[in-house]
Amino acid sequence: MRILKTRIVLILLTVLIPQTVFSAYLFTAPPRETAEKGNKVYSPIASFLTKTTGKQFIYKHQHSWAEYARDMRAGKYDLVFDGPHFVDWRIHNIEHNIIVKIPHLLRWRVITQAGNTAINKLDDLIGEKTCAPGSPNFGMLNLFSHFRDPEKQPIHVEVKGWNNVYENVKNGTCVAGVLPKKNHEIFDKNKVYTKSIHTHLPYPNQAITASKRIPDNLKEKIRAALLSEDGHKALKNLRQRYTGGTNLVKAEDEEYDSIHMLLLNARHFSYQQDTRFLINQQLVNN
Repeated sequence: MRILKTRIVLILLTVLIPQTVFSAYLFTAPPRETAEKGNKVYSPIASFLTKTTGKQFIYKHQHSWAEYARDMRAGKYDLVFDGPHFVDWRIHNIEHNIIVKIPHLLRWRVITQAGNTAINKLDDLIGEKTCAPGSPNFGMLNLFSHFRDPEKQPIHVEVKGWNNVYENVKNGTCVAGVLPKKNHEIFDKNKVYTKSIHTHLPYPNQAITASKRIPDNLKEKIRAALLSEDGHKALKNLRQRYTGGTNLVKAEDEEYDSIHMLLLNARHFSYQQDTRFLINQQLVNN
């Protein structure tokens, strides 16, 4: 009798709960902030898309990089905002498409103390303490990709926040550090305390991608909505954090080609086999 009652309840729930709950699209971003801050930045975007498209979008906060990488590789997310290496990985491996991107080009700069005459190029960093965020941060992966021999690399000192990268180089805790060029120019505009020994070629910036579960006509609706005046308002908190208020723009998948290769040795994200095989296996196992 108890089993029969349980089945009846489940059937009633299926009938009574709106179908949109079961077909909601998941929107997510990396675990770079607390749940409170994450909801402040991203929930308004999900709510706006729900209102403008007639489809339900739900923001799902991530609590760890391991969770984020695992579920991304399993293809569980429908709309994602993150860095260019992840963007290209999804395009290359699980058939995502770019919706919109941050328009500014991303340039990484490697710095050391201004008076350090022994460090003038990247190869001088072998065996030296180098401050950078942890893997799979794009800047960290970009810098360490220069050093192919695992026995001849900088010593990675993991820090959080670009201001801490800069301060640790300035005070001598680290011999060098990697950070965005724009941040270095803010922290030490006249290069009084630090100097640049290398500036990487520019990359396209962070972007929002959509999964193959979202039909093409809906992708176009999402893009048009986010590029509208109301869309810019919904993106306000994201823009304040990542663009200085500048609006996002349309982008093409090809702009990000081959950047995903940086993830070959990333923590929680490395893959030695064909990535499509790994994803298919995860989908089967789930």
